[in-house]
Amino acid sequence: MNMNYGVWRTDPDTVLLPVWYLLVRRRLHQWTPADITHYQQQQIQRIVRYARKYAPWYHDLYRDIDTTVLTELPITDKQRLMDNLTRANTLGLTRKEIFDFCLEVEQTRDFSRRYQGLNIGMSSGTSGNRGVEITTPREERYLRTAFLARFPFIPGEKLNLAFILRVSTPAFSLNRFGHRLTYVDQLQPMDAIVSQVQRIQPNVISGPASLLLQLARQRREGRLTTTPKRLISYAEVLTPEDRKVLRDTFGAEVHEIYKATEGAIGMSCAQGSLHINEDLVAVETLDRDGSPTPAGQPCRQMLVTDLHKTSVPIIRYALNDIITISPDRCACGSAFRVISQIQGRGDDLLWARTHNRTWHPIFPDFIRRAIISASDRIESYQVIQESPDEMTIRLMPALDQTVADAVTQRIRDVFEKLDCVPPAVTIEWQPPEPNKNSGKLIRIHRAFADPTQ
Repeated sequence: MNMNYGVWRTDPDTVLLPVWYLLVRRRLHQWTPADITHYQQQQIQRIVRYARKYAPWYHDLYRDIDTTVLTELPITDKQRLMDNLTRANTLGLTRKEIFDFCLEVEQTRDFSRRYQGLNIGMSSGTSGNRGVEITTPREERYLRTAFLARFPFIPGEKLNLAFILRVSTPAFSLNRFGHRLTYVDQLQPMDAIVSQVQRIQPNVISGPASLLLQLARQRREGRLTTTPKRLISYAEVLTPEDRKVLRDTFGAEVHEIYKATEGAIGMSCAQGSLHINEDLVAVETLDRDGSPTPAGQPCRQMLVTDLHKTSVPIIRYALNDIITISPDRCACGSAFRVISQIQGRGDDLLWARTHNRTWHPIFPDFIRRAIISASDRIESYQVIQESPDEMTIRLMPALDQTVADAVTQRIRDVFEKLDCVPPAVTIEWQPPEPNKNSGKLIRIHRAFADPTQ
């Protein structure tokens, strides 16, 4: 067995963690766009060479391909990578032993376990397609160091963070230099979560947006008295309306971490802007025809290349996320690109027939704005497009028919403005339902296949 998870000799950046810490802090504010491009090109060549040498699948994939040009490299995705996991990892592990370990951990919920010193976790994904994340001790250390280097700490205070999520891993534990990170199991009853948060008395609470909103309700109703100075949202789309509710309820700034199994993609700066971690990942945003998406417009495909991960190289990996890159530089002065909005996943993109019988995309933001503008009494919502002709909208709290009619009309207005045939809308007065596979709350979802594929 290879178990080649020591220091990656060709990646000098992450060898000495104190140096890496200083580099990560400096790059965010001192690098120019040219610096970013040069560094990414250099790191991509290193990771491609490593993948070809140690991962047989990549060796075969890149046969007879000019690997010096990123855009010439084949696009990969979860299905292909998981199907070929035995030959795509550089650690000598088999797909069966990886998944067997993950399933055992999921069944026992003993997330403290490692496999041969490796941190291995399972991700169900919103579609139910199983994926895994393998992190070596080296990768774990440099990622944690990068987080500490870039996190906008509360001035004069050590970090005391309550980390709320469905699953944990050993990497989520931290108790060093006075900084503390405590895992809180999201699958507990809400009373138990509130009780644990009360005991921790964190100055930072992090969790999925829907969970943070539940805690906000608990605080408004007097059952949670903890006063964090900062909130961090991840794992779900954080809308501007959610951000305002959280800020108003807790009196705290709301930041975001954008991390997928495939890489640490983005993190908020002190100004609250969600920056791409340009020194950790290379992100390509593409239109439907494969051309680069102009800044200010939502992409149709997002590709991620992890610039340092070697256990399972992630190279031009297609995520099902729809994001919009801001055309403007952040007020903090960083040249790292800002994600102005995470629209959701590709399955959140709705489709409608035009009156000419062609297909037209309806971006989630159009639907979201239609609903929240219909009434200021709507506290939560969920939209399921069952077919091009049918849509169910769940609203809370239960209001009157006037609100239902207003929401229905606003939805019709969106479709008609785009010259599309409006669907039949059914209003249900009930809470949104989390995805049964991932446990995440998806506010806007298309429940049928992309008709253009």
